[in-house]
Amino acid sequence: MAALEWPADVCPASLTWRPESNTKTFRSPFNGASQTVRFPGTRWLCSLTFSNLSDEKSRRIDALVAELDGEYGRVKIRDWGRAGRAPAGNPVVSDANQTGAELHSKGWTPGALVLHTGDYLTVNDELKMVTADVTAAPNGTAIIPIAPILRSSPAANAKIEVAKPYGIFKLKDNQQGTGNRVPGVFTSYTLEFEEAF
Repeated sequence: MAALEWPADVCPASLTWRPESNTKTFRSPFNGASQTVRFPGTRWLCSLTFSNLSDEKSRRIDALVAELDGEYGRVKIRDWGRAGRAPAGNPVVSDANQTGAELHSKGWTPGALVLHTGDYLTVNDELKMVTADVTAAPNGTAIIPIAPILRSSPAANAKIEVAKPYGIFKLKDNQQGTGNRVPGVFTSYTLEFEEAF
């Protein structure tokens, strides 16, 4: 099933947004020393609150939840609390077989500050946060520090989306979608999602 598009005119009144890390800590029973290991698989979690939606907008949310069919379906979601950025150039992935917490890219405006700390980007349908300001080199290349780490290697020349970054999400569980409805007036929801991969 292809990921659904979020209804463009339905925005949450408030939201919580955070990463859930995939780390494990091992503690020695002998001396109490600990070692922590990081694995790929950190995911974004969000809780979206919609207050006093009109009947027209609540119908779109009801239809989206029904089409998602619990945890089965996927939908593109962005962090409504932080807008994207107009791309400085036409950014793409510069090299294949990349992994880790850096993304090598090209196609930026040479010498320009192209991304700011805390910006989001999407590559390979993965939502990433930029962890430091990024200035393009004179040849238009840039190494972008990102979190969480890449789960899969993007192809060379794959687009880097910075204007409307999104992640692929699923409902957190099969109990999501209950609306608090004032008949004929307004409906409110709180929906919880987690990044799906």
